[in-house]
Amino acid sequence: MKINTDLIPSGPYHDVVVLIDVLRTCTVAPLLFDMGITELALTPSLRSAKSVASTGALLVGERQGVPPEGFNHGNSPVQLAKAELTGRSVVMVSENAPRWLAQLAAGRVLLLGSLYNAAAVADTVAALKPERVDLVGSGFSGEPDLDDAVAAALIASLIQQRAPDTTFTGATRFATTLARSLPDPLEALWRSVAGQYLRSIDLEQDLAFAARVSASRAVPTLERVQSADPEPLYYFTNGAA
Repeated sequence: MKINTDLIPSGPYHDVVVLIDVLRTCTVAPLLFDMGITELALTPSLRSAKSVASTGALLVGERQGVPPEGFNHGNSPVQLAKAELTGRSVVMVSENAPRWLAQLAAGRVLLLGSLYNAAAVADTVAALKPERVDLVGSGFSGEPDLDDAVAAALIASLIQQRAPDTTFTGATRFATTLARSLPDPLEALWRSVAGQYLRSIDLEQDLAFAARVSASRAVPTLERVQSADPEPLYYFTNGAA
């Protein structure tokens, strides 16, 4: 198996893809499944999200880190962990991870990964036995960021433990070398651009939550894509191995 890392998407992607957005989409997504939701839709568009609100789905999202008008919840994992979500369908909007979904959805399997569900993602990838897995960071405002790089390094190492006959390509070795200099995940998140932004708007508690390693067994897995105006909705279910 080849384990490739792209610090931001470059593609094309054809086999198993893990989209990483530690702060905060891909930390929140497994948390939501742990809390009992049935389905999660991601979209970069507020209008697309609101178009399905009439179906009873909860709207979760952010613009510049805070909930948009008319949304039920923001994207803070600390705040969402207190909500009652069992049996609900959720539509989530954010500014980093969803922007890349159109490019990544062409892969055979698309998973959402972070520090929070790293071991479960590694188990799922190992069970799928792909020829290649691409670990793809969402970055922050279109630029690579430290939080996603460190998560990619951890996931790559965990996959290698489960499937020793692997080779590292792309930025995987760079990411693993970088991660060795930051053995405390919270320090990496604290130093990241995304982390600095969340701290500036008094959401530093989300960093500590997102720094929890392998706390979740949920692995959000792309199930289907639904057309909507102006952007599609990408529906995920829990595909944990």
